Amino acid sequence: MAALVTQNIVDAGTAPTTVNSSASDTAEIGNGHNTFVLYKNTGGSPAVVTVTVLGNTSYGQANPDPQITVPATTGEKWIPLRKEYDGGDGTGRATLTATNSGATLQVAVVRMS
Repeated sequence: MAALVTQNIVDAGTAPTTVNSSASDTAEIGNGHNTFVLYKNTGGSPAVVTVTVLGNTSYGQANPDPQITVPATTGEKWIPLRKEYDGGDGTGRATLTATNSGATLQVAVVRMS
């Protein structure tokens, strides 16, 4: 599991630096409105990113874990990191798991400051 570093968007423009994804990463959620995780897939098959959401709904069922598909070859997805994705351990981080992780699935965490 890797703790991804958050990159701030600056007024002069930003080109996020991506790194190889792991099967499981953590990302800062910020205030839940201005932080995103970017996935770029250059692999030959789609990748599925799952955001682990702890806790239960108001009616006692486990919160659903959103799954986002990143298309093959040139796929790119920007996923908002909502405050509901907080792992609840006081770190303000979300847990992200991905299929097809590694060099063909690049990731970056970006925040609007």
